[in-house]
Amino acid sequence: MTKKKILLLIAIICGIGLLMYISSYLSNSSRLEHISKKIEINLENCKIEKEKDTHGGFLGDGDYFAKIICNKQIDNKIKSEWNKLPLPDELQKVMNIIQYDGKGGHNVYDKYSIPNLENGYYYFLDRHTESKDKKSDKELNQRSSYNFSVAIYDDENKILYYYALDT
Repeated sequence: MTKKKILLLIAIICGIGLLMYISSYLSNSSRLEHISKKIEINLENCKIEKEKDTHGGFLGDGDYFAKIICNKQIDNKIKSEWNKLPLPDELQKVMNIIQYDGKGGHNVYDKYSIPNLENGYYYFLDRHTESKDKKSDKELNQRSSYNFSVAIYDDENKILYYYALDT
């Protein structure tokens, strides 16, 4: 190979790497923006450490999970506007339902390694079309399907666990 071809090949590889980095950054940023809107907290200085999305197929059923490392700046808004843990009984029942996948059955906590927190806060959003109060879990287990989002904030470690279920 000539020197020009090698330099061109290196430039192309660097360009592809740069595009992949920018794409990854923008994708992470847009997911954080989406979650921010759902839970009404600005997450712009936070970072998604781990996530999994099982939505797919014709109807789009599935769940989405994200473990988000946060900065201390979001504490005040969470503490003033969110509910203190533990989760209410109706929501706790749904989080403990065993879901089966190709690897067996697990509840949400086990499936996504969410710790059993005692010191923290939670935010709930009922996204079901029949919901009369979007911030209440009272009707959650009285319907034939689930469409909700819940965020659980670990106050000690500044970690936010976001979970959305659509059935």
